[in-house]
Amino acid sequence: MDLNAFFKNIANDLKEKKQDLSSDDFYYILKYLGIEQNDSLASEVASFYEEFLTNLSNSLVKYETKSVGSGVNKTHYLGFYVDKKASNSIKVYFPVKYEYLISALKTTFLYLVRNNIKAIVKFHLKATNEAIVIEFYNQEEVKPFINYCHSNFILKDLLEPLNPFMVTYHQFGIVKNMHGSYIETLCNLLSKYFKNKDCEKVSALDFLSFVIEEKETALEENDYNTIIRNIKCILNNKGIIEEEELN
Repeated sequence: MDLNAFFKNIANDLKEKKQDLSSDDFYYILKYLGIEQNDSLASEVASFYEEFLTNLSNSLVKYETKSVGSGVNKTHYLGFYVDKKASNSIKVYFPVKYEYLISALKTTFLYLVRNNIKAIVKFHLKATNEAIVIEFYNQEEVKPFINYCHSNFILKDLLEPLNPFMVTYHQFGIVKNMHGSYIETLCNLLSKYFKNKDCEKVSALDFLSFVIEEKETALEENDYNTIIRNIKCILNNKGIIEEEELN
């Protein structure tokens, strides 16, 4: 789904339901956009992760873990070689299809460990269209990881489409230099935009103008700049970033 189709669909839903959408509503929409909700592999993913952590605890690898939620709604975070919050990180969205999630996690974990890469991996037990999110502490390590996946796997058969606000490199989503959460900031803006806008007049370009205006009073101006840059990239060249932008 392209950006303008997204805005048109939301506008049509709002006209039918006559009810505002909260930032949480938009988060839910973007998280599951384009995929079927599925938690059939949750126990297998959890078992794989427990076994991996057991093996990791018997190694010399420095790692930290965190989990939020419960049951099939649990989200895990696994940090490798990290001791503080990153100041200039890049998040890579690896939207692997649910049936390949365990294989993709194994590939990601082993690649990060073998190459001594500082990163935090986030993943859900159930299907989402982001699947795996990897926060790389060092920007120069992003391109080799994506190129490794691109060279070793037939990605067109493995990956789901990302939400339409993502710029991509070899079908992986890229978010640079965010202080907060890209998706949460975006959802807050979307909720505010639609609450104050005639549904007949919404569009991706109009939303871009809205975000630029909102930036003037934002506490984290850099986060808004990231969203603005991504939307411009999507509107200008279908959201595919150039290789040199990862250097």
